[in-house]
Amino acid sequence: MKSILRLVPLLLLPFAAGCPDDAPVSPPPEWTCDAARFNGSDGCDCGCGAPDPDCDGAGSADPGTGVDNAACNACFDVDGKAQSCISVTAALEAAGFIVSPAGKSDDGAELYDLTLLQLNDHQDATSGTHEQYLTLIHRGFDLPMNLISTGYSNYLGFEQDELTTLLKGNQLVLDKRFHNGNGDDFSHFTRKQVADDAHDVVVRLHDLYTSAWLGSGFSNGGVDMVSFRQHYPDDVDATVAFGAPFMVPDDARFLSFFDTVDAACQDRLEAIQRAVLGAQRMGVEPAVQALATDELGDAFTRVEPARAFEAAALSYPWLFWQYFGTPDDCAGLPDPATATAEDLTTAFFDVTSIFGTYPMSDGYLSFFGAYFYEVQKSSGWPALPRAELVAEGLIPEDLVDMERGLVPEGVTAPMFDAAENSSLAEFARVGDGVAFIYSDQDPWSAGAVTPAAGSGNLRFNVTNGNHLATFSSLSEPDQAALSAFLEEKLGIDIP
Repeated sequence: MKSILRLVPLLLLPFAAGCPDDAPVSPPPEWTCDAARFNGSDGCDCGCGAPDPDCDGAGSADPGTGVDNAACNACFDVDGKAQSCISVTAALEAAGFIVSPAGKSDDGAELYDLTLLQLNDHQDATSGTHEQYLTLIHRGFDLPMNLISTGYSNYLGFEQDELTTLLKGNQLVLDKRFHNGNGDDFSHFTRKQVADDAHDVVVRLHDLYTSAWLGSGFSNGGVDMVSFRQHYPDDVDATVAFGAPFMVPDDARFLSFFDTVDAACQDRLEAIQRAVLGAQRMGVEPAVQALATDELGDAFTRVEPARAFEAAALSYPWLFWQYFGTPDDCAGLPDPATATAEDLTTAFFDVTSIFGTYPMSDGYLSFFGAYFYEVQKSSGWPALPRAELVAEGLIPEDLVDMERGLVPEGVTAPMFDAAENSSLAEFARVGDGVAFIYSDQDPWSAGAVTPAAGSGNLRFNVTNGNHLATFSSLSEPDQAALSAFLEEKLGIDIP
């Protein structure tokens, strides 16, 4: 009997040793996460409705909490779905941005204003700095990113681009050095340094936004995105450039554009142009200048008002086709033979005030000054049909037009870099991964790229479109083709 009693504890030892460690511990009723995570030795789970013993008294139990809590290894939202334990704000701040939350979009996307201090010369830490102001529409770190360049300062803000909608993803709008009035050392304003600015942004965010990256841009922003791809081909997976012109100085290809549009409409535009510069100038010019001063708040200290009026008149047909040009727009043009000065003033001002600041006014030159430095440095600019107007005595021969413009006050006009210009144009023609979209009634299309056969770049053309054409302006077959191009390059499915 004694020996049996001695054996009983020994017989029970395997059971006693195995029970505490191996038996699953049931979570309390208020636990909302997977039961296996409770005391699962898998790290501290937060937001699960009850404390996780793995948290050792730290962490956060209330559903949806735990974000930015250093003790939490896994976080869950109020519906029990996994979420990042690092907030968007904290993640962006860790990447070097100054972050200002700006609310939410109508569909619940988070909006952020971002500021980033960048070197004037990314290869020289002593070169000084400038600020870049970006805007972010955030939907998820695991969703595609549409990186956008406007080609100027960030005027898009939180306006969502159609490609962002197509991708159902995030959107980040770049600013452009010196265009926002911050930074003035134009010796560092080169295409390479602009690309370096964008590269700096992508490097900071690429590990956060882990899905595909698209680079896109309109007009000069499209040119910037092609240049970015030339310098950093692996930063984005595909590039889409809308209305991006590749030019040389005083590019004569643009003169023939006006022979391709509706002849009757173009004749009417030229008749209005001559009327406001000639027979009706005495009535139209003072009225236009009054509107520019009273409605737009413009002043003219760098360019005298008369020269600004002539520059606007020189570009009048160009601006009409760039931003208008529909049959209804043409039908609404007054006949100068019978129109009053008031009729002509309205028709003229409605087109030439399209930028919200009058051509060659102080405000116009301030906004576009950095762009004018760029066109004179490496981009080129279009020739405008001026020879006949000069011959008729309607404008002076040395009139500074609103396409070449004037560099910022106090800045020396640069020498044109023909090598950089031709290198970018050649890359646009023979590169890979870029889709170009041009519109037949957009004057900038005279500087369109025709991709070389087998280059890997594509070109789409919008019929009866202008400079404002977007993805939805394409025909349905072309929308499908561009979507297929993006699916292939980005490695995602587009519904």
